[in-house]
Amino acid sequence: MNDHCPSVRRVLITAVVLATGAVPVNARAQVVVENTLASAWTTTPEWTLEEDLRIWGPPDGYLSLVGGLAADSRDNIYVLDYVTQEIYVFDSEGDFVRTLGGQGDGPGEFRNALGPAIGPGDTLWVGDQRAPRYSVFAPDGTFLGVRQRRGIASGGAATERCTITPDGDYLEWWTRFPKEERSGDMSDIDLFHLYPIRVSPHSGQQDTLPYLEFTQLMADMPSLGMRSPVRFGPRLEYALDCRGGIWFARGDEYRLYRRSLGGETTIVATLEGPRAADIDESDRNEVRASFERRPNPALMGDYLRTLPAKKPIISHVSADGAGHVFVFPETSRIEEGTAIDVFREDGVFVGRLAVPEEVDPRLLAKMAVYATPDYFLFAGEDDAGTPYVSRVRIRR
Repeated sequence: MNDHCPSVRRVLITAVVLATGAVPVNARAQVVVENTLASAWTTTPEWTLEEDLRIWGPPDGYLSLVGGLAADSRDNIYVLDYVTQEIYVFDSEGDFVRTLGGQGDGPGEFRNALGPAIGPGDTLWVGDQRAPRYSVFAPDGTFLGVRQRRGIASGGAATERCTITPDGDYLEWWTRFPKEERSGDMSDIDLFHLYPIRVSPHSGQQDTLPYLEFTQLMADMPSLGMRSPVRFGPRLEYALDCRGGIWFARGDEYRLYRRSLGGETTIVATLEGPRAADIDESDRNEVRASFERRPNPALMGDYLRTLPAKKPIISHVSADGAGHVFVFPETSRIEEGTAIDVFREDGVFVGRLAVPEEVDPRLLAKMAVYATPDYFLFAGEDDAGTPYVSRVRIRR
């Protein structure tokens, strides 16, 4: 390939490969992998999904609002209840083990906990958005102490497989709005930078890594007297691949990017065929329903008026830490929450998983997905509004 394109060597080498071909990734190359649906399950036996566990909460209690999920090497499941600021621990059979944390400023307590992160040796890291610290727990629940959290005005750790890098560093995300910082005007915050923040568990050294840049779809909201992100607008979806890289996508196009923590884009993966779904009456009803508890006709009208014509194609990106990336699509032919697209870490499309019918599609919504090599953890609620956590096993 290089012999036929000598003029490209001096800049960025771009290779277009077949979905089943080998992908020559190196430090200087950006590889574009053009996939089609026809390549499904040609590189691996077909997978299926089966729900095998539901968790409703601790003994004599219920979950309030699931704010994060994690699982350790023994398949213990960690559920952060955002309302109580407690982390409930369940074993691999779903039996309750213990409660960690709680609302407060004392040792091992949280004021505004981020999603739990599993560190080396199955230690548990919990960042706090309102307190400048990380709380660390041993596998048996013993509180090991805190690490200082420096210089982060706002941020959050997504529910994802890795918030610990291969080197054992803790990683969280910091969102920065450059326009707001320059002008102090919160009415025009369409542009934002998403920074990975890397923290050494030993020295406490904290590094700000190259950021991702994204511009939100904003609209005037007269009832608020300001501009606001529109409902169903495209989002920046992202996930750590557990091997020192970040996968990310714009929600309005089926195009995945892999980027190193150092900022180099190494892979771009596309999938031919998916088309964006139209905004329909069920989507408008979803907006109306969100105002049932706190009616605000003027604001509801603003949101309905500013709805885009199309919905995002990608609603979520996740990674299992074992070389697979998962995309949760919503297209003109796929209802949100009914399918999961599987890619290899080299950008090759593996196949499309059908989500079991008994699994509520609402489980696959927004930041409530935790992927492992063997199963997914989803957070959702039943028809009565009772939250629960579902484990969906991958059958190969």
